[in-house]
Amino acid sequence: MDSGILSLPRDTDWRREIEDLEEQGRRAFLAQDIPTLKRLMSDDFVVNSPLNRINTGDQVLDLLARGVIRHLSYDVHIELIQRHGDVVLVMGRDIVTNLPDGVALHRRFTNVWEPAGGSWRMIARHAQPVASR
Repeated sequence: MDSGILSLPRDTDWRREIEDLEEQGRRAFLAQDIPTLKRLMSDDFVVNSPLNRINTGDQVLDLLARGVIRHLSYDVHIELIQRHGDVVLVMGRDIVTNLPDGVALHRRFTNVWEPAGGSWRMIARHAQPVASR
């Protein structure tokens, strides 16, 4: 099992691909780009959301499409990308500014990716608000 800790040449491609997919997801969420988000999420994606509930991917996309979830800004700071066999963990912090209140929300997050259909798809996410710094 590859823990993802060693920076071997063969590790470089998957790590870069995950970084790219994370950025695609950030941009798609800001733009309410449902087709891109649907492509990035597995069919059985779940999120333990900052709204204190567990949502499926379809529920998240519906909330986003209806504007219930809407970010004015979304800054992501990845602190760890680690591979465990066919699973990749991405951990860090993000800051979102939500419409219409404009208040910056600081959160900790974990995203879980697995390979599917020739790429990686996110299977789970957890995001939890933390006190502002």
